[in-house]
Amino acid sequence: MSASASSSRSGIRVSPSANRPHQSTSSSHSSSKSKGKDKYEVPEPVKSDLIRSYTMQHAESGLGKDYIKRQHVLRVRLEGEQFLLQANNVESVIAWIEGFQSAANVALDLDERPMPAGPIFPRRRRRRRPAPAGSNSTSVSHVINPSPTIPNGPLAGVRPLERSAGRRS
Repeated sequence: MSASASSSRSGIRVSPSANRPHQSTSSSHSSSKSKGKDKYEVPEPVKSDLIRSYTMQHAESGLGKDYIKRQHVLRVRLEGEQFLLQANNVESVIAWIEGFQSAANVALDLDERPMPAGPIFPRRRRRRRPAPAGSNSTSVSHVINPSPTIPNGPLAGVRPLERSAGRRS
């Protein structure tokens, strides 16, 4: 992620120390671990450098497709402001977008959260049975005017809706 933003529990923090060169004082990063993995080391933000914190309520995040100067860019809108953040690869872009969207979903109170717009679970589609090999495709009279089937036995006088309920119990 770009060094200009780091996430926190309350939202996003913007740090001016991101533009300054950073000298690693951490001894936990050994040269054999990080050799060739990351080109940039993200500095730890200093609390005195905090300019503004943003809430994740009503935040929007997504892929910055229209920004073509750089690759792997995601767009985040917080409190009316827009941020373009660059990640190292596609996987990290997806992870960050999912993280931002999850944070935005849980930032609102339960009563204020919007309901999902579409169906959550996809419906099952019924597959059409292939027509028998000997049937003629032009004769569809049996489909347009199907003859009603009258059941025999204890369900003969029951309407179709009641019949299906009787099978379940």
